[in-house]
Amino acid sequence: MKRLTALFVLFIITCASSLEAKWTTLFDGKTLSGWESTSDANWRVKDGTIVVDEGEGGLLLHEETYKNFELRVEFKAAKGTNSGVFLNTMPKPKKLTEDCYELNIAPPDNPFPTGSLVARAKVEGAGESDEWRKFEVRVENGRVIVKLDGRQVVDYQAETPSRGNRIGLQKNSGWVAFRNINVRKLP
Repeated sequence: MKRLTALFVLFIITCASSLEAKWTTLFDGKTLSGWESTSDANWRVKDGTIVVDEGEGGLLLHEETYKNFELRVEFKAAKGTNSGVFLNTMPKPKKLTEDCYELNIAPPDNPFPTGSLVARAKVEGAGESDEWRKFEVRVENGRVIVKLDGRQVVDYQAETPSRGNRIGLQKNSGWVAFRNINVRKLP
């Protein structure tokens, strides 16, 4: 009987772990396959990263749609750069408080410095660095939790969830690179 119980428990654990959503890589490190630009910015792949530094501001959108998800992305920005990661975004958001969540990459003197959700939640003290940094984000039913370099910096609940469902990388001003972009849909 003990052996049967142990086998049943093992079966349940195996089933539960197989039901957990798997992480999906959005960038293969070689091409921009699956991504589309909304402007003439010079998005390109260099040394296993997505890089942009010139052209009109806009987004590089992933083709898949995501409403509730977890996202991990590493970024590196030259000092003074203003960029970001757009969550639950429309292809060309007009109202930042309705069409997306803009997770900013910006200097400390910006109204919404790195780690902030523009027009929603300001983060102080995240500093500016030209080294690789990491966002870990959870978006679920209008709640956005952001970790920057392993430290939680935002826990924001929108009154009404964003109308968008895409993930985008932003080109605003300056040089920025992205790598290790992974997403996992939530049930």
